[in-house]
Amino acid sequence: MFKNKQLTRRLQTNLHRVDKLILLIVYTLVAIGTIFIYSATKEDPKTQSIIVKHIFWVVLGTGTMIAFTFYDYRKFEKKILILIGVSIGLLLLVKFAGQQRLGAQRWIMIGPFSLQPTEFVKVMVILILGAFITKNYKNGINNILDVIVVFLPISVITVLILIQPDLGSALAIIFIFLSMIFLYGVRLRPLIVMGLMACVLAVPVYMFGLKSYQKTRITTFLNPEQDIRGDGWNIVQSKISIGAGGLTGTGIFKGSQSRLSFLPEAQTDFIFSIISEELGFVGSASVIILYFLLIFFILRPSKVIENEFGKMILYGAASVFFFHLIVNVGMTMGMMPVTGKPLLFLSYGGSSYIASFMIIGLVQSVKIHVD
Repeated sequence: MFKNKQLTRRLQTNLHRVDKLILLIVYTLVAIGTIFIYSATKEDPKTQSIIVKHIFWVVLGTGTMIAFTFYDYRKFEKKILILIGVSIGLLLLVKFAGQQRLGAQRWIMIGPFSLQPTEFVKVMVILILGAFITKNYKNGINNILDVIVVFLPISVITVLILIQPDLGSALAIIFIFLSMIFLYGVRLRPLIVMGLMACVLAVPVYMFGLKSYQKTRITTFLNPEQDIRGDGWNIVQSKISIGAGGLTGTGIFKGSQSRLSFLPEAQTDFIFSIISEELGFVGSASVIILYFLLIFFILRPSKVIENEFGKMILYGAASVFFFHLIVNVGMTMGMMPVTGKPLLFLSYGGSSYIASFMIIGLVQSVKIHVD
């Protein structure tokens, strides 16, 4: 009886500590995403199937988030080798048993569903880096050698992602890495030196390291009008869609780009274009503000919690949402190359939804497990 009272009291305490504002923002984004996924696919004969799958992923993601919320995040700190092993194992599974689409092997099939393990690996990278840095660099990251050593635990993971090939996800991993070490406390000199080295290596990497379709994406980004009916079609149509929205938009379900199917796969990479056309500048700006509020509320506890591993999780979580926001919105506006990175909680996609809910669950776990 006493144990039951203790458990009840603990559950009530944990529920009280859950950040309701984060949940409000997340499910507002999910609601907006659901509306515009339907808007983007309503002329598709498979619309019903798409919406049913989408709702399934939301429900499954919610369950995953709840599990991660009430699991003490501090237990992950001692499981770094397991996390590295699982990450490498998933990526090897993709390499040898994955499904190939559009020149890349990134998916595994589970019945009628396709999953992209790289999305889950990003979550594990946050945990791996957080545990490794807080254990071995209590006095900060002070030189280039430190930066290189910190990167080593995720080096094989990054290489396996590049082999798929998935340059966008590899860049996401690198961005998470740089964001976490910067927020943790790295001296600027090694970052500046590494930035200069990256600039020097950019040309040979472009010439000899990129696949032909990756080079095409870059040249299309620089001048999409040179092949307006081919590789530049998506970018041009996306910019037309955003421009057509004006200040207040054409109205929900009244966008010409989705209604007339000018923008292929608009429910995934180009969902922001549909939102911009149908809700205009006011609606699209509101969505961006929601994301920045989400990032702010994720980072806010880092100023008060004492556990360094918890802080690193918050840094990594914020960096994931920031990266996807900047890259996806920049891509739809023609300011960045097409990379296939979804707008989290808005774009259609099971793997990204579950991984995003995992991250939110970890954030909530950091907030409630402060004893």
